[in-house]
Amino acid sequence: MKRQPIYLIIAVAFLLAFVAMTASAQDVDKLKYPKLNKLKIPKIERVTLNNGMRLYIVEDRELPVFNVSVRINAGSFLEDPEKIGLVSLVGQVLRTGGTRKWSGDEIDEALEAVGATVETRGGLTNCGAYVNALSEHTNLSLEVLAEILRHPVFAEDKINLANVQQRSTISRRNDNPQNIGRREFNKIIYGAESVFARHTEYKTIDAITRDDLVEYHSIYIRPENTQMAIWGDFKKKEIIARIEQYFGDWERGATPVPPLPEVDYNFESKVYFVNKTDVNQSNIYIGHIGGLVTDEDYAARIVMNKIMGGGLGNRMFNAVRSREGLAYSARGVYGAHISYPGVFYNFAATKSETTGKAIREIIKVIESMQTDPPTEEEMRRAKESYLNSFVFNFDTKREIVNRIMYYDFYGLPDDYLQQEKERIEKVTAEDVVTAAKKNLHPDNLDILVVGKVEDFELPLDQLELGPVTEIDITIPSGEEKHELEITPENLAKGKDILDKAVVAHGGLENYKKVKSIITRGTFTITTPQGGFPVNFEEITVFPDRHSQIVTVMGRKMYDIRDGSSGWKTSPRTMEIVPKTDKDIADDARQATRNTILVFQQSVDPDYQPVYGGTGTVNGSDVEFVTLVDQEGETICRFGFSIASHELVCKYYWGESPMGEGNIEELFSGYSEIDGIRIPLTIVRNMNGQKIGELTHSEFLINTEIPANSFAPPE
Repeated sequence: MKRQPIYLIIAVAFLLAFVAMTASAQDVDKLKYPKLNKLKIPKIERVTLNNGMRLYIVEDRELPVFNVSVRINAGSFLEDPEKIGLVSLVGQVLRTGGTRKWSGDEIDEALEAVGATVETRGGLTNCGAYVNALSEHTNLSLEVLAEILRHPVFAEDKINLANVQQRSTISRRNDNPQNIGRREFNKIIYGAESVFARHTEYKTIDAITRDDLVEYHSIYIRPENTQMAIWGDFKKKEIIARIEQYFGDWERGATPVPPLPEVDYNFESKVYFVNKTDVNQSNIYIGHIGGLVTDEDYAARIVMNKIMGGGLGNRMFNAVRSREGLAYSARGVYGAHISYPGVFYNFAATKSETTGKAIREIIKVIESMQTDPPTEEEMRRAKESYLNSFVFNFDTKREIVNRIMYYDFYGLPDDYLQQEKERIEKVTAEDVVTAAKKNLHPDNLDILVVGKVEDFELPLDQLELGPVTEIDITIPSGEEKHELEITPENLAKGKDILDKAVVAHGGLENYKKVKSIITRGTFTITTPQGGFPVNFEEITVFPDRHSQIVTVMGRKMYDIRDGSSGWKTSPRTMEIVPKTDKDIADDARQATRNTILVFQQSVDPDYQPVYGGTGTVNGSDVEFVTLVDQEGETICRFGFSIASHELVCKYYWGESPMGEGNIEELFSGYSEIDGIRIPLTIVRNMNGQKIGELTHSEFLINTEIPANSFAPPE
């Protein structure tokens, strides 16, 4: 038999597959799906202990596992405005900070030995905990949970570690334009000081003490505020007895939890922008206040939202992205919460040059919901989008029991979600239009654009959509302020101390001879697991050329400044990128704190050394001198030994691998090099916690500078 050429066989196979796919695609819309069965909610045993703690118990013998989910009616809305971030710390250090019986590390070891998990968290409206273990370790996991919730000790070192992590988050919060947009739009809707929009700052983290964590716990982490869902492989009577054993004598608190504050919002047309110069597209947020889950027309709003911007083939996507080709992504959400109103927002990411056009198209889509009734196809797609994902609300026992606790707390029936589904099935096109007319306010929209303003095709005020306001997203410094009196007497005394220090370290003439330095050594980063050493090489040519190369696990990271330009390794992409104007300004500020440069320019009238009193640092009695610029802004603060005039310490606000913070440098191991005394060891602390130790292995003065040291790395 004659064989067919292989390419012909492939072509025929491809054609048959294509025909089959096409036929299948044509038939999909003709398929008829039966209605979803009414989902059965597992039988839940409710028990309230004498101390007010509420239990929700579900036997599930399918697998030999034991699970607990805890919800505590106390969240960050209760924080003092001066101590925002407290509840986040409580939620983290409850678990990591140890208890009266075990340290946090001992708890880690005990749980790891049996493959169990105990987690805690702090949130806006509630705090919580979660337990997962094999049922044979039920007693251990319950005892650990009881110790954590009832008897935490909030170890200082774990608080410090959590503080460092929060600081790192603050320092990176302006890296992502979408994160900026979501954060600032919430502040526009709720108000910058609202509990629903405020966020941590360096100064609020600095204001929190261990006593604050202890006090919050003693007031609010109490049994009458606690709901506990337990499900897994056990017998109900036995598990209730065990819960009683570990939690039955937990004493009620004396302070009731206050209600959430009301949201005050006025419908107005206003335009806001964040000028982010390092992007080539705009992130646009348009909307206003949203609603409540318990609103009478909530079901109609869900369908409305699916049609407008949340479901397959929605109007926002079709108009802004598909038809006009303006956006890489476009969507809308009519947000709702059960205890406070959500946010209605529409989002699009478009190139900078089409910002104004995209804004107008988004508004047109919002208006269309009030004037153009949804088609039969839109209604079908919207409902199917909701109904086809409905079953995923019930795919784990954890989701189910958490929802039951949530509904019970707010007085809703256990089958509330089933009722919601049934209401959505009954929504009509007329209901959608009615909901749109009632809930959408296209003439009173808040508009926020995060992007490069100079690239917009027209100024935002020419859109004539409301007054335009620029939002400053500069992260406020948490720099420690010391009382400083800039008087002739203090200036004279400060200058005298600085002059004596220059003499003690080698003299002004020797420092003036220093034109360049090359240093090499190791910086050992302090981590919870111990020291992590990284090698570094720094080249400095005074006054404004600097190169730093850090080698981490064989990979080099660069930080280079050549006058008014520079390059660095991006921590996100690990690629070499040009430095921004802010980077260069920060570098220039850092250079003014360089001790060699300060000693060189100690006679410069631009430097004002101000005497700041005495103290004891690292066992040495010191005199403090604060260096300020001509505007009176602090550059850094030195501590010189009263006995020897040697530099003991230096303080400034700066950046570290752990984020920004108040840096303390402690100097030791002095050695004379080319006539000047240099500290070869520097311990670096941030906010009272050691973050690393720098040890010089080489310190070369006025040696030959390698070619291309300040060129962009290849």
